[in-house]
Amino acid sequence: MQERIVNCVLQVITESVGTRGEGVYLIDLKVKGKGSGRKIEILMDADNGIQIHQCAFLSRRIREKLEGDDELLELIGENFDLMVSSPGLGEPIILPRQYIRHIGKLLQIRYIDSLGDQVELNGHLLEALLSEESGARIVIMPEKEKRKGQQPNQEAVTLYLNQVIRAVPEAEL
Repeated sequence: MQERIVNCVLQVITESVGTRGEGVYLIDLKVKGKGSGRKIEILMDADNGIQIHQCAFLSRRIREKLEGDDELLELIGENFDLMVSSPGLGEPIILPRQYIRHIGKLLQIRYIDSLGDQVELNGHLLEALLSEESGARIVIMPEKEKRKGQQPNQEAVTLYLNQVIRAVPEAEL
């Protein structure tokens, strides 16, 4: 059932070229509950950030598509909740493409260093190089520690995406 719903969502996205839904991509889809209490949660984003009117537009189109498929509607149930939203602050990055949207922003990253140890790093995303030929990687400028006195100049850190365990956008205060 979940795969069929994903296919419906992807079809709606494809059909949205040239409309309010253009440029949006699927991040994640979860189906929760059973029967009349079923809830479908869809996370979407766009390279420049998804807008609320895009979520509403896509939500209507997805609902129409799901309700138009009698066989799928029988599996889901007629009284289902549909939630289309964007990942908020504190939500981890799931797809490599999401890094593009966060260039210049503060991230909290947990990664595996060259010794095999897990390391935490807070810093600003400078670059996201997502080509597969040379290996997808990101470049982070670590945050300076908030202490008095002279601090050595920080150097940017390059991480291959296969090193990254978790990357979470953070609010800047």
